[in-house]
Amino acid sequence: MEDQEHRRKFTRHPVRWKAAVVFDKADGKPLLHTHTHDLSAGGAAIHSNYSDLTGSQVVLLLAEPVRQIGETPKMLKIRARVVSSVHSPAMSGFRHGLRFVPSKDDSLEYLAGILGAAESARSGAERVDPAPRSTPVAERGTPFLSPDSALAQLRQAAFAKQTEEQKPDAKEQMIPRVSGAIERAYNFLKEFSWQLNLVKPAYAKYYAIAGVPRFDDLKWADVRFDFRTRATSPTTKLYEQLTLSYRLSADKSFSVTRDAPADEKLKQVLLDTKIEFTAQQKHNDRGSLVRTTFVIPCEVKASLQLVGNFDTGKLLLRTRNVEHFSVLEHVMAPEAITEQSLNELAQFILGESKHIGPLILKGA
Repeated sequence: MEDQEHRRKFTRHPVRWKAAVVFDKADGKPLLHTHTHDLSAGGAAIHSNYSDLTGSQVVLLLAEPVRQIGETPKMLKIRARVVSSVHSPAMSGFRHGLRFVPSKDDSLEYLAGILGAAESARSGAERVDPAPRSTPVAERGTPFLSPDSALAQLRQAAFAKQTEEQKPDAKEQMIPRVSGAIERAYNFLKEFSWQLNLVKPAYAKYYAIAGVPRFDDLKWADVRFDFRTRATSPTTKLYEQLTLSYRLSADKSFSVTRDAPADEKLKQVLLDTKIEFTAQQKHNDRGSLVRTTFVIPCEVKASLQLVGNFDTGKLLLRTRNVEHFSVLEHVMAPEAITEQSLNELAQFILGESKHIGPLILKGA
C-alpha cells in the first residue's frame, strides 16, 4: 500500500533517458548501463537481465538528453532503492522499479525542476502566448520555478511552440542517413570480425556472476558476422541491420552446488544469461528436492546487433553479454556512427573499455 501511495504522489513521465546503475560493492555486480522506462521526481523504472534486485541500494546516474550534437550531457546522481522486480515478457530480462532516497548533494531538486517544467508546459501551453527560443528550456533542464511565475509561463509556451515546430525529417532524408550509418558500421565490423577470427587473442577481462567462480582465461573461440540489405534499384541498396555474434571460451568448467530453493534462482540467472549447463538434482527419501549441482562450462556467448529504423531516422543498438553479463538497448542518431565511436565500440567488445563512449553521448 505504501508503494502504491508513493507512485500516486508523483507523476510518471514515459521518457527513455540513458542511465547507469552503481551497485553496492557487497552485491558484487558490475556497473549496469541501461535506460529508463519511465521517470518521476520520486523514482524510475529500468531494465536489466538481473532476475531480482529487490531491496538493493544503488546509485542511479542519469544522462539528461541533449538537443544538439556536440553538447555535453549533464549527469544527475541520485541514490535509490529497488522496490520491485518483474519479468518483462516483451523482451528478455526484468523491469525494476526504483524509489529515490533523498541524500545530500544529490540531483533530485534539479530533476524535479525539469519534470515539473515539462508537466506545466503540457498543461498550460494553450493559454499562454508563445515566445520563440533556440532550444526548449524544459528539455535542457533549468532550476525549478513556480508555475505561476511570468518566466515559468514563458518557458512553458516556448517549449510547447518549439515541440510543435520540430517536425521529423522527411522520410526520403532519413533513409540515406540511416543506411549510410549502418554501412559505415558494416565496413568497420566486417574487417574487425575477420581479424578476430584470424588472431583469436586472449580476452582482456573476466565475466562474473555472484556466487560462481569467475569466467576468466577466456579466448576468442569463434566470431560470426551477418548483415541484411534491401535492393531499391538494380544499382543501389539499403543497409538495414547487422549482427556480430561471438563465443569466448576457456578450457575448464565449474561445479556449483546450491540447496533448494536457492538453486532455482541460480538456474534462472544461467538461463537469462544464455549460459549452457547441466544439472544434477539430489532428492530426499520423500522425493523432495534437496539440492542441485550445476556443471557450467567456462564459456560466454555474446552478440551485438545494429538495426535501422527508417520511419524514425534512428538506430537501435542491442547488446547481449558484451563486456559483462547483461542485455542492453541504446537508441542513437545516425551521426553517432563515426570512426571514433566505432573504435571505442571495438574496445568495448574486446573488454578494454567499460563503456561505449561516443555512441551513447551522441545517441538519442
